[in-house]
Amino acid sequence: MAEQPVNLSTVIYLGVFSRAEQRVLQVIFKEIAEGGGSCGTSLAMIARDSNTSRSTTRNAIAQAVAIGVLKKTERRFYCAVSLPNILTYGQALSPAAGVYEDHRVTCFADQ
Repeated sequence: MAEQPVNLSTVIYLGVFSRAEQRVLQVIFKEIAEGGGSCGTSLAMIARDSNTSRSTTRNAIAQAVAIGVLKKTERRFYCAVSLPNILTYGQALSPAAGVYEDHRVTCFADQ
């Protein structure tokens, strides 16, 4: 059996996130890697791509923001429908942390 690449962030937070929440984070990390450092995808699209419900997606994002894995920037508008939030790497996965900088690039290279 061929060895699969290990997502370091999933290994570190294996006890914190359920399998479905890990799939949500995998989709978000992929969007951040492909989107130039930010993910502006809507909640429904992330839920669809990770094959989870919207509530599971919302809970996974809230938990990741709470522990510092993701940073959420809200785009609210007065008297209009708000745009999707912008998700970026949090303090735990920022390049300043050093350990994750090289792994983050190789993590999504094989997908």
